[in-house]
Amino acid sequence: MRHPIRSASLLLLLPMILGACKKYTDTPGQYDPRLDRPYCNDPEAVNFNRDFPGRADNSVCYYPADAFEGNYRFEDSIYDGAQKLLSVQSINFSISGKDRIRFDLNGFCPSGSAAIAFTASRNLRAEADTNALKGQLLCRGLDTVSGSLTMPVFDSSRIRFSLVVLSDTGVALHQGTAYRL
Repeated sequence: MRHPIRSASLLLLLPMILGACKKYTDTPGQYDPRLDRPYCNDPEAVNFNRDFPGRADNSVCYYPADAFEGNYRFEDSIYDGAQKLLSVQSINFSISGKDRIRFDLNGFCPSGSAAIAFTASRNLRAEADTNALKGQLLCRGLDTVSGSLTMPVFDSSRIRFSLVVLSDTGVALHQGTAYRL
């Protein structure tokens, strides 16, 4: 034997380790109030399995489109393709839900004619839907938009924007934060 002390220690500890393990048994008549708590059991929901264990009740679910819905003021910093600041402007817009995970952003275009469609994940990151070659048609027939919106999970008062607009005149990057009104 190379390590007699180590081998002897293991032989002495083995019965103690095996003897210390026993199966858990419920105490009869003991009540756990957590089991009556409703929790959301829908994987698309922002609050999926929050408050588990409990009673599955999807009426308490909160979906990404619900989180984004509302009226906002966006401080828009517009950069060109070389990251040079072109302008800063304020835009008021609204977000309205289409279903649990999809919503429309209205008011981004000066004419107010085009809504931008987004699909959001339960992590509150929304991607602009693609319906054209390089993104989604925007404002004019020559513009497309792509990019994302991100909302902090525990702060529904603001949205971080990162949108790229491709047009016949070049590339414009729209970055900034929108605040709920």
